[in-house]
Amino acid sequence: MSHPASASPPAPPTASTAAVPPDVPAAPATISLLAKWGGRRIPLPSLPLSTPVGSLKDLLTDATGVLPKRQKLVGLTVAGVGGGRRGLDDAATLGDLRRRGGAGDTPQKPLQFLLVGTVEAAIFVDPSDRSDLPEVLDDFDVDYAAGSDLWERHAADAANLTAFTASTAVHFMHEPRVGLPLLVLDLDHTLLDFSRELASRDDASAEALKRPGMDGFLARAYLKYDLVVWSQTSWRWLEVKLTELGMLTNPHYRFCFVLDKTSMFSVVSSKRGGGKTFKHQVKPLEIIWRKFPQYHWSAANTVHVDDLSRNFALNLECGLKIKAYYRKKDRGRRDCELGALATYLERLAAADDFTQADFRYWADVAAGKMALIKGPKK
Repeated sequence: MSHPASASPPAPPTASTAAVPPDVPAAPATISLLAKWGGRRIPLPSLPLSTPVGSLKDLLTDATGVLPKRQKLVGLTVAGVGGGRRGLDDAATLGDLRRRGGAGDTPQKPLQFLLVGTVEAAIFVDPSDRSDLPEVLDDFDVDYAAGSDLWERHAADAANLTAFTASTAVHFMHEPRVGLPLLVLDLDHTLLDFSRELASRDDASAEALKRPGMDGFLARAYLKYDLVVWSQTSWRWLEVKLTELGMLTNPHYRFCFVLDKTSMFSVVSSKRGGGKTFKHQVKPLEIIWRKFPQYHWSAANTVHVDDLSRNFALNLECGLKIKAYYRKKDRGRRDCELGALATYLERLAAADDFTQADFRYWADVAAGKMALIKGPKK
């Protein structure tokens, strides 16, 4: 009687039959995070625990536009010695974060934190925080007398100004209307108040930044003048704010072009009485006049409105100084400067030669207390 053969153990795998596991390293431990910012929930991809906090901030910049230097991550701390906490610096890793434990640490539920920070467009210009802006001087203590030694030195700098003009790019948004005079307008504290305290507030509307009557003023001026904005900041800021404020799309007025701080020219001025000299930047109208001779703009038909007279240093006869506008001040709420200025500019537009008008008395002319032109300047 034959017996069934007993089951023999399987033969060990040979080199030809063994399954060789792929040489893949184990996946690194990761963490999921969820940022809350400005009413938004911003889920972030699962990140390795070895990710530096600085890299996390870069991801947040991509998602929100808030630069790393302006970010504060509330709710994220690093475990310190003895279970305590220490400050969160960019070199720390996500694995160093102090976790609250429980379900909050599971991969299914991301670690939540609050991002506090403002995008640069909302902050706009804060001279106290920026080293690349022109030096700010006491505007009431600087000598701009025509014919003074410094004024002559400015005028003698024509060669440098010619080269500077040639290197300055101007891009038209709307073609000028041939035959109209030119109105060059400053922006901050002339047409608007872009102070950081106001612009960075979450509840600050675009309208709140405008000087009272701004749109009406520009609409009236546009009927008589070609308009140009020349601001003491950079174009990337200007484009954002002018768009938010509707100034580039308003159907009642148009700007020919916008110049920024890169088109400002350096000169030297002195304090009154022959005191200390200062290097600062100005807005030379010759840049516009020389680049576009076909429009026949000159001192005879150009007005430059600004709240800082130092910006007129190369074109004293064209500068019309307006009171600086600060919304927080009491007079800011009842400011009516632009309405009076519109009246004055309407009268000035009919003059054959603007240099015959003394812009220092524009408010009296607008109020009917003085004639526009009393006679040729002596």
